[in-house]
Amino acid sequence: MSLSALRFEEQAKQAAEQGEITESAKAILACLDCERRMAASGPQVLQLIKPRA
Repeated sequence: MSLSALRFEEQAKQAAEQGEITESAKAILACLDCERRMAASGPQVLQLIKPRA
């Protein structure tokens, strides 16, 4: 997990503990977006397969 994702996770936890559900939800979505971007940053399989001429 990246540092920014960890920060968003901590923000979400603190906001939820304080009862700020909307802020907690926003932080969770931001954390999930960071994780999605990390997963998509590697090489794509389809880009490695070259069609035969």
